[in-house]
Amino acid sequence: AVQVLPPVNFTLTVSALGQVLLHWKPNPNQEHRNCTIRYDVKILSPVPEEYDTKRTYSIQRAALHDGFSAQLRTLLLHNGLQMSSEWVKEELPPLPGAPETSATNLSCVTHITISRTVSLHCTWLPGQRAPEDTKYFLFYRYEMYTEECQEYLQDKWNRNIECRFSVTHIDPEELDKLIVIHINGSSKYAAIKPFQQLFDPNAIEKVNVPRNVTAFLKQNYLLATWEKPISPLPKECFEYEFYLFNWKSGNKQIFKRPSNNFRSPIDVTSKYSIQVRANHQHHICRARGLWSDWSESLSVGKKE
Repeated sequence: AVQVLPPVNFTLTVSALGQVLLHWKPNPNQEHRNCTIRYDVKILSPVPEEYDTKRTYSIQRAALHDGFSAQLRTLLLHNGLQMSSEWVKEELPPLPGAPETSATNLSCVTHITISRTVSLHCTWLPGQRAPEDTKYFLFYRYEMYTEECQEYLQDKWNRNIECRFSVTHIDPEELDKLIVIHINGSSKYAAIKPFQQLFDPNAIEKVNVPRNVTAFLKQNYLLATWEKPISPLPKECFEYEFYLFNWKSGNKQIFKRPSNNFRSPIDVTSKYSIQVRANHQHHICRARGLWSDWSESLSVGKKE
């Protein structure tokens, strides 16, 4: 029987914020005539995952503040039979720092600006055991770009708890690239433990407000139209909610709309207010983001 030997020189290297390079070499003593060799990679933490590859490296994106561990084995296909070696395991230790000093409750939102660039806004809370003199610093990484925040807002103890990037390197048209957020800190009284989180930019995009909303009455109907929000996405990628308020009856209704118009029979003796908001059509184009703000209120119909 052919003996299956584990890979050698298995290493884990932090190659960027929130990114680990797994690298190994084939076992030099492995018999490989008439064999197909692949490798079974098992990520143990922070997020379990298993896959196989014929390469001798793999790149993983992960939050690394609590460390990273993985194991690896050789898979050998010989005469239609698959055999595997023993596992070899490697780990990266957690990032140093005192417990409960990390930033917590991190929340981030992206926004496509008029100039089609992407802004980023993040908020967080100080860790429960973070001393009052703690200074937090936020970095984001997107692809090969890493930037430190230059515009912070503080809490009453002057600790940074909010950051704004009015322009970033985030590409508004990319679908599967992640944003890595890294927050570290300093204090005279404690070692502040860093914190990392990965975000899908599409899922945290606050969609822009629909534009040029118009409404008018035609016979006994209210007709409304609007244009899609500022976005590189085509109009088919959006869905809408249409808010209709009847001043006479006090009745409020919200209608789901798959396209940029609305038509409804109304009471011609009443005045109405309307507003529209937008989101991604998540079945068609990309992950649903955050609903836009409502458009400014427009009134049509009889004045009381």
